[in-house]
Amino acid sequence: MMKNKDIRNFALNSITLGLLTTLAAPVLAEETPPATEETVERIQVLGSNIKRAEAEGTLPVTVLSEDDIEATGAATIDELLRSIPQVGEVAFNNERAVGGVNDARGDVSSINLRGLGTGNTLTLLNGRRLVLHPGTQTENYVPVATVNANTLPVKGLKRLEVLRDGAAAVYGSDAVAGVVNYVLKSDFEGTNVSVNYGSSEGTDLDQVTINGATGFSFNEDKTHMTMSLGYYDRNGMDASERDYSKSQDRREYPGLPEEFVGDTQLDNRSSSTPWGSFSSSSLGKFHIQPDTMDGCVQQLENGLCADKGSLPRDMRYDRAADQSMTSDVKRLNFYSYLTHEINEDLELFGEAIYYKADSNRVREQSGNLTAQRFTIAEDAYYNPFGEEVTVRSYRPIDAGGRDIEVEDTSFRLLTGLTGYAGDWDWETGLLYSEANTLDTARNRIDANKFVRAVNSTEMSSAYDIFNGGDINNINSGDGTPNPQEVIDLFTTDVTRESETSLALADFKVSTAELFELPAGDVGFASGIEWRRETYSDDRDPLLDGSHPLTDPNSGEVLSGSSVLGSSPTPDADGSRNVFSAYGEVIAPILADMSWAQSLELQLALRYENFSDVGDVLKPKVALSWVPVDGLQLRGAYSGGFRAPNLPQVVEQGVSRSNTRYDPVTDSSYAMTEIRSGNANLEPEDDINKSLGLVISPLDNLTFTFDWWNIEQEGVVGILPSQTHLLYDSLKRSQGSTNTAVIRGADGEVIEIQNQYQNLSPREIEGIDFSVFYGLETAIGEFDFNLNAAHLIKFDQEPDAITAEVLAAQEAGDPSVPQSQVVAGANDLIKQNGRPEWRAYTSVRWKFQPWSAGVTANYVSDFVDTSTATSEGEPLPIDSMITVNMYADYTFNDAGLLDDTRIRLGVKNIADEQPPIADESFGYFSSVHSNRGRYFYIDIRKSF
Repeated sequence: MMKNKDIRNFALNSITLGLLTTLAAPVLAEETPPATEETVERIQVLGSNIKRAEAEGTLPVTVLSEDDIEATGAATIDELLRSIPQVGEVAFNNERAVGGVNDARGDVSSINLRGLGTGNTLTLLNGRRLVLHPGTQTENYVPVATVNANTLPVKGLKRLEVLRDGAAAVYGSDAVAGVVNYVLKSDFEGTNVSVNYGSSEGTDLDQVTINGATGFSFNEDKTHMTMSLGYYDRNGMDASERDYSKSQDRREYPGLPEEFVGDTQLDNRSSSTPWGSFSSSSLGKFHIQPDTMDGCVQQLENGLCADKGSLPRDMRYDRAADQSMTSDVKRLNFYSYLTHEINEDLELFGEAIYYKADSNRVREQSGNLTAQRFTIAEDAYYNPFGEEVTVRSYRPIDAGGRDIEVEDTSFRLLTGLTGYAGDWDWETGLLYSEANTLDTARNRIDANKFVRAVNSTEMSSAYDIFNGGDINNINSGDGTPNPQEVIDLFTTDVTRESETSLALADFKVSTAELFELPAGDVGFASGIEWRRETYSDDRDPLLDGSHPLTDPNSGEVLSGSSVLGSSPTPDADGSRNVFSAYGEVIAPILADMSWAQSLELQLALRYENFSDVGDVLKPKVALSWVPVDGLQLRGAYSGGFRAPNLPQVVEQGVSRSNTRYDPVTDSSYAMTEIRSGNANLEPEDDINKSLGLVISPLDNLTFTFDWWNIEQEGVVGILPSQTHLLYDSLKRSQGSTNTAVIRGADGEVIEIQNQYQNLSPREIEGIDFSVFYGLETAIGEFDFNLNAAHLIKFDQEPDAITAEVLAAQEAGDPSVPQSQVVAGANDLIKQNGRPEWRAYTSVRWKFQPWSAGVTANYVSDFVDTSTATSEGEPLPIDSMITVNMYADYTFNDAGLLDDTRIRLGVKNIADEQPPIADESFGYFSSVHSNRGRYFYIDIRKSF
């Protein structure tokens, strides 16, 4: 078995040789006389590997042309994907602020067809897989991975194809919900340059995009080169710039349903504050506060005192004032594609892509986790209590905020040959791609050094942890900061570097004329593919367990992490080899019958063997029936699968600390959960069914209706920690315990032990509806487009433990309060980013040299299960509609301005704000946008 480095060198050397051959081919190629017979171009339609003269397919495919893409006004692929109703919540997004260094952060956007979850959509570039982004984050409490959509430029797209049907039998693993194929320009002629500037009204957010593309032929038109270069620069947005995000206390936010007004669940201010929460033998639990407040039991200096008990709610820390909501981003995209005609039946091609992005944001300083509670010696310089004190919770905000920089880079090299042999098309390619993420958090706190500073007996190196916050603004700031020279003793930079790679070699053949049936020619395709995927995650030594946090007084190891506020995560790496083979047949069964113009059958079968999780064999059957002109009925049945991603297999001992409600102690506090990968995981299985109807009563009018249903088994997941706690409470009320929940002598949870596993089945169902209408008039061309997606069912069968907890709740058992929503079970429709309806519509008009358009996005209401009434009714999230418009003018025969287009646009004309939610920044960033009313100008010049 070749090592990873050997694989990389072999792939890079082979591809470099191929690209050099491409460049040398013009010199070596023989002269070929021009073809004397007219040829018909064979087209490969997404959903089939067979190239045919017809563009019609049997499967539902959404295609966005370059004009369609520009009409959305999208500056990034993230924005573009949100205009496709079949795309569910974009879980990897810039405004997510949940998992800190353990999250995929920076310039990253995910793809999630049907809302099945990240990783259930196969993403292709020009028909071949893209490397996965190195960063992961949790969905259903397991790490998921995605292709980073932002690695590709919006302006460089020739079209975007979305196959809205399971396609594992055709394309392989991950194509459960469908396939997204980015098609970049490969035959572009000429040169154009465009500049786009836009800004969000009422905020500092603005963005500039500069793109250039050129395409030309040389070597007697045998060789063609297409190149594009894009630069994107965005100034971000602070949380303080929007009403819904400027405070984390949203109990009185305007527009809240009456039953939620004043609900403490909407107060997300932190109990970890500069006032501190402590305990000692004589005082028990106590905190620091201004001495003007009631309850002082010991007077301190500077107008402070100690009061017994936990920190009161009105003294909690409001982190919003110290947070960026949208990062600053600088991004560079480069793409080139070269083809060389060796002879009329043989072509050599090469592709090169490079992407680099630098993302910056600010977050509040971290406080200690429950696992990082340490003691302060009696003789510590600033200990005024004359006894040993335990630090339960403290946030040293006088150290300043965390500056987070994420550098993302990736490249892709591809070379191959394609040609004809009689009636056969064939193609072979060799690809190598790599992605790297370097996450650097500056001004983090080394917990070991911080603990030593707090325990120091010398003034010059001692940190005063008892000096409180700001007595004039108790929810933010620190009016009595420690000396900077002391703070400098324990602040540091913390890094995380992750890398993924994809090496791929394939060979495929197809023919539209394998043999002839009475109804027509039978098409056939077959191919083999080998790929190697690698993943590595290198954590800072302060995070990976190399330097655990130790209490200086007891010598006890407290945590594997010495980064204040971050859970320990060991380094991880893994790789797999995958071999696959497939075959596909398209056969016309009937044609030109009295009751049918055509009846066509598609059969596909694919085998994939994974070096770590076994093998699978999956079929697909699709049928297209055209009974009369203008009417098509289509249907498909397929078996699908998704292999567990490498982190789900190889990660071990991943520690996560989150605040959870403990029904045993009737309190919420931070607790540690230990999650582990599972080498015994199996590929998830699914069955995908669809039925469709296409009606074209006029040449320029088309209606489509498609019903789809997906049944999944063995979905990789984990039992939520909140469910574990409810189950533990239930069992304790019955005289036993949940062995996964480990408690200390004081009854509080020390840790929850969990492992990724193949869980119970689920079923998802929906309907797609679209209308396309084009009209030519004396005053111009009009195009109307409506695309809507309706989610009918999203049922998750509960596992045995979840079922028992749900039954106890239904029976009114007080040990499992109904106010605690059991996540991830039963009917999940309309929950947390799964609205029943999404729709996108546009009306476009062209009358040279003018054009204009109006578009609208609609997302129906859903609920936020993280907050619920005492009866278990979750927080409703209202529906939202945003309307956008643009107008442009193209100069013709105007000297220097000739072939220059100027477009002005406004997105979200009504300045609709996202509905309030119990989320990081007060709204669902995976569904809604924080941009508000957004103005932009786009200037494009063609040469």
